[in-house]
Amino acid sequence: MNLSLAPRFDQFRFVIPKDYIPTEVLNKYDRILAKNPSTFMSAIDYLNESIKGISLPAIENIIVEQPQVSHNTMRENGSLLGKINIEPSHPNVTLSSENILSKINNTFTVTFRQNQGLYNYFMLYESIFHRYMKPELYHQNDNEVFDVVFLDEDSLPVSRMMLYQPEFNGISGLEFSYYKVESQTDTFDVVFTFNNIDFDFIPGKQ
Repeated sequence: MNLSLAPRFDQFRFVIPKDYIPTEVLNKYDRILAKNPSTFMSAIDYLNESIKGISLPAIENIIVEQPQVSHNTMRENGSLLGKINIEPSHPNVTLSSENILSKINNTFTVTFRQNQGLYNYFMLYESIFHRYMKPELYHQNDNEVFDVVFLDEDSLPVSRMMLYQPEFNGISGLEFSYYKVESQTDTFDVVFTFNNIDFDFIPGKQ
């Protein structure tokens, strides 16, 4: 494998697991898709095909700035008059004493394409309501995980990021206009939170 300094931006794989979407919602949209001409046989495949990108969490604010006070002496004609405090122009910086996990933004954003009819949007919209209205069915599953798999130049998996216990945190609104000059692909975002993060390398074939 030859490592490239400029990776392609399509070398990742991310899908929402079928078990994450409530069964009632999947069954409803399976029936809707069955009544319309489509290349997709299931609602979860239709949903995952509309994924356009994912924004992964960053590690931020691990440095703490501490203003330092200098104690310079003041003299006049050789005589010591006392000390003066002068704030330096550059504060001293040090690593935060907090747990590094608290510095990881525990949200990630998945961008979806607005499909014709917005079935994918309403499927996620209804899923949010189902998971929050019936928390006893979903919020006790500690094994839920979203995998983001990274691929090499041959589209083979080499590593993955695992986001544990993901939960819906919000979905963006929609905006429509009669005054668009040209046809373009609109998108919407779904924000998730998670409780833990891990990384793993996938051994390649020898």
